[in-house]
Parts: sequence; structure tokens; C-alpha cells
Amino acid sequence: MSEATNTPRRSVGGTIARNTLFGMGAQIALRGVSFIFQVLVVRALGGHEYGQYTIVIAWAGLFSVIGDLGINQYLAREIARDPSKSDELFWDTVVLRFFLAILCAIVTVGSAIAFTDYSREIIIAVAVYTSSYFLQIILAPMDSILRGNERLDILAIFGVISQVLFMILGGLFLYAGFDFVWLVIASVLNLPIMIALHFWSIRRNRLQPPRFKINPALWFSVIRYGIPFGITQLSLSLAFRVDTIILSSYVSEYDIGLYNVAYINLTLTLIVLATSFNQAITPTLSREYAQNPDAIMPWYFQAVKMMMFLGLPIAVGGMLTADKIIVLYQSEIAPAALLLAILVWDIPLVLYHSYCGNIAISIKREGAAARIYASMGILNLALNLFLIPRFGVIGAVFTTLLTDIFGASQFYFLFRHAFGTGLGFKRLIRLLMAAGIMGIVVFVLRDLNFFIVAAVGAGVYLAAVWLLGAFTSEESERLLGFFTRRLQLAR
Repeated sequence: MSEATNTPRRSVGGTIARNTLFGMGAQIALRGVSFIFQVLVVRALGGHEYGQYTIVIAWAGLFSVIGDLGINQYLAREIARDPSKSDELFWDTVVLRFFLAILCAIVTVGSAIAFTDYSREIIIAVAVYTSSYFLQIILAPMDSILRGNERLDILAIFGVISQVLFMILGGLFLYAGFDFVWLVIASVLNLPIMIALHFWSIRRNRLQPPRFKINPALWFSVIRYGIPFGITQLSLSLAFRVDTIILSSYVSEYDIGLYNVAYINLTLTLIVLATSFNQAITPTLSREYAQNPDAIMPWYFQAVKMMMFLGLPIAVGGMLTADKIIVLYQSEIAPAALLLAILVWDIPLVLYHSYCGNIAISIKREGAAARIYASMGILNLALNLFLIPRFGVIGAVFTTLLTDIFGASQFYFLFRHAFGTGLGFKRLIRLLMAAGIMGIVVFVLRDLNFFIVAAVGAGVYLAAVWLLGAFTSEESERLLGFFTRRLQLAR
């Protein structure tokens, strides 16, 4: 009998709740501080230099998938299904990442020099960023051990530590008057500390990294099984990064800064809060699917409804208060309000298709997810190449929305075929009606202080959801019981 079979069965809901609450709590605390830091960064660098910084992150991020090719996601999934896979695959993954890191660094820096007219400072910053690939050789597989053993609570804490270290170092460099290159340096300097923390945590939780042994005969199969994950990573990287790279050829670095404040700093920051749940479900449901495949379907229906419950009011409220949110940065970037007012509608779409991607991995349908994300990446690239030369940043905004509508639609039909009907569209329409009622109130009160408007809007939305009966009595009792138990545990 395998080790996985002998392991005591863990509660699916309890494990996901623990990892989600740790992740979301860490993200809420972190995003509050991070938002203040981002405001200071934009003010210190200005729209032009902040645009240069986002070009560096976009360019390096686009090619970073070469340094992984999905093998670490594959490793985490396999450890979740059978913890003994750590002994079999860990060091082979490390060695493969070493060779991939060399290739990735050459491609990233070489292509920036050969195929772009980026400034000397941007090229230097890209080269600095690629040094992180070599530190990730050991860090990423250790991350997979913790992730595969469902210790996302630990990873959430480490994520906070990493970002706080970056903000401290970056803040010191900006205070000293250094340019954006030093902000990139700050993002690399904290990685040795994170390696030490991961190693300590793995030892402390008796998840010891296995003794060194490699089996080159496994390398081809590891890469082959990692390819679907790698295609997904590449497609998402295209969706999130290629717009900035194409924009750099047609608009000013100031306009690029505006776009990324609205998209990266705000829209994707709000989405990140929900990724705690998405990250929590993958290893846990992978384990559960191996033991009881029928248990996955209820998680899909209930979680989709919860994401719409969270995403719709954010989209409506964000659209109506975009100008107030942007002004928190500085008046210089006020034109970004229009971009944000459109982009916030991307939030429910990304919440849905990112969740579906994780469900697909859990039920071993990563091939189907890879095909969907690949088609999204191709469409995103084609639309950006067509719309950006004609409409600039507005073209990038609508490309993002159209791409995510396309991806969400494909995932809907994939899981409708796999799980059947059950989303309850009548209830979802009631959620939309509640968000509309909230929107009317927010619009009437929009001249008041932003935080007052947000608080009143949230209260109106929750009341409308309750009065319209958007949740069944069983769902309401389950939600109330869930939060009551978690609050008792928190106390």
C-alpha cells in the first residue's frame, strides 16, 4: 500500500479554508501596505520612469516561462497526489531548472539587445532581473514541496515577508534618489533570504528535501508532462505582459505608465486577493480527485457563484469611482481613470477563468486548460498588434477584455460538458441586480469621501443580496456557519 494511501485523510473544506484564510489575510494586509508603496513609487519615479520600470518587468516576465516550462507546477501536483514523488522528482527538477535558467537568461537579454531599441538603463535592468532565474533554481522546487503538501499558509507568510523586504529595500533606494534600475535590484536581493526561510520551514515541518540523486532518464518525461503547464504559463504571460511590450513601440513611456497603474497596480491587485483561494484549491482538490472524483463538482458550482458575488460589486463600484481611486496616486496620472473604469470589468472574468484553470489541473484536464490559454494568448497577441497601433492604450484595454471574455466562455462550455448544468443563472441574475442597486447608490453619493462611499456601497450590496434572495437558504446557512467558525478559530 502506498504512502499516499496510508496518510490520514484530511478535510477538504478545512484545508482549503485554512490555506485561503491565511492567503487572503496575508494578501489583504500586504496589499494595503503595497498600495501605499506603489503610490510612493509612482510619485518618486514619475509617469515616464515608472513606464520604463513596467517595460522591464513585462519583458523579463514574458520570457521567464522558459526557465520553468511548467515543471514546478507538475511537481507540486504530483506531490499533492503522492508525497513520495518528492523523493523521486525534486533534484531532477533542480537540475533541469539550472539548464533552463541559462537558456532563459540568454534569450531574455539577447532578444532585448537584438530586437528592440530599449535604452541602456532598460537593458541593464533586464539583465539584473534575469539573475533571479538562477536563485529560483532551488527556491521554486522547495516552493513546490510546501505547495504539494498543502502548506499554503506558510507560503502566504513567506509572500508577505518577501514583499516587505522588497518594499524596505526599494524604499531606501528611492529615498536615496536612485533610479528604477535599483528597484529591480531590490526585487532580487530578497531571494537568498527566502531560500533560507523555505529550507528552514521544510526541515521544521519534516518535509526534508530528499537526498541528492538524479535520474536523467526521467528528464524527458518531466518536461513532457510539464509542457501543458508551461503552455498555460506562457499564454498567461502573453496576456499580462505582451500589451506593455507592444505599447512600448507605439506610445510614450508616460502612457505606458498610465496603463500599468490602471491594470497592474489596481485591476490585477484586486484580482490577486482572490488568487489565495485559487492557489489553495489546486493541491487539495488534486488529492481529493485521486480519492473521490465526484466530490469536485459541488466545489465548482459553489465557488463560481462566490466569485461572482465578490467580482460584480467591485466592477460596478470601481467603474463609478475610478477617478477617486486614481487621484490617490497623483494628479499627473489622472487620465488613467478612464482606463481603470473599463478594466475593472475584467475582474469577474479573470476570477472565473483563473479558477477554472486550477480546477482543470486538479482533475487532470491540464491539456484542455492549456489549449484554452494558448488560444487566449494567440488572440491577445493578434488583437494587440491590430488595435494598439490604431488606438493606443485604449486598444490594449479592449484587447484585455475581449481576450478574457473569450477564455471565460471556453471554460464555461468545458465544465458545462464535464459537470452539466447547475450554476443557477436565476440566482446569478439576482447578484447582478444587487450590484446594480449598489451602483445607483454609489453614483448618487460619489461626491463624498471615497472610503465613505465604499462602506455605504458595500452595506447596500449585502442588504440587496439578502433581500433579493440571491443565495438559497442552505447556501446562506453554509456561508454564515463558515465565517462564524473561522472567526472563532481566529479568536
